[in-house]
Amino acid sequence: MLPKTVLGAFAFASSAPTVLAHWTYSRLIVNDEVVGEPWQYIRRHNNSNAPLTNPNGTEFRCNAGARPSETYAVRAGDELGFAISDHFGHPGIQQVYVSRAPPGVAAADYDGSAGWARVYSLTSSPQNSGDDAEVLTWATDRIQSFRFPLSAATPPGEYLVRAEGLALHAAHKRDNAQFYVSCAQVRVVAGNATAGAAGGGAPGPLLPIPGMYRGDDPGVLIPEFWSYLTNYTAPGPPLWPEGTLEQHVAKVL
Repeated sequence: MLPKTVLGAFAFASSAPTVLAHWTYSRLIVNDEVVGEPWQYIRRHNNSNAPLTNPNGTEFRCNAGARPSETYAVRAGDELGFAISDHFGHPGIQQVYVSRAPPGVAAADYDGSAGWARVYSLTSSPQNSGDDAEVLTWATDRIQSFRFPLSAATPPGEYLVRAEGLALHAAHKRDNAQFYVSCAQVRVVAGNATAGAAGGGAPGPLLPIPGMYRGDDPGVLIPEFWSYLTNYTAPGPPLWPEGTLEQHVAKVL
């Protein structure tokens, strides 16, 4: 494992040009530490830091041209996360989905076709005080990492863990929401002593990718320019496990 101080030290390298304010996810975080090298446990894609705007293709699973990575072993109940290269550069939300490979299929061989459960959602910040108290601000503002719990109820198996950033600065126009996507490969083994044993129930409800979102879904298409929003509903199925709450403060390294 590498110390958290590496977050400010590494640069995203790609043969494709990068765009200011755009981002990607190239490092996996496990229990307060960045693990491995860039793209070691994240599927490297060929989309640089450019967004996806069409949710109706298979590239929406793990990004365009995503190639298998190594797989990192974690325990149900561990804390996972992603390092962002270089920071979350637009107003919007951060979500995470997981998809379990069928029995006998390794994460490296899995195409993500078996359905996805939403396990994390980071949206608006706590309301400001003053004249603009009702206008939303965003918990993702300029974050360089985020962390979330992998439920102790997660069954053992091989998984894709999909980071999905949704930028809303142009989402008042249909098909102009921007999605930033990467997938980590993890192997979930028995839960640790403090979190309890794994296997409390299969993640769900499951939605397919493509097919999870439509261009006019609430949260993908917003009713007015983002800086005028006073409420927001994130797209996607109910969070798993039941009772998981939407988050309004990012837990970062």
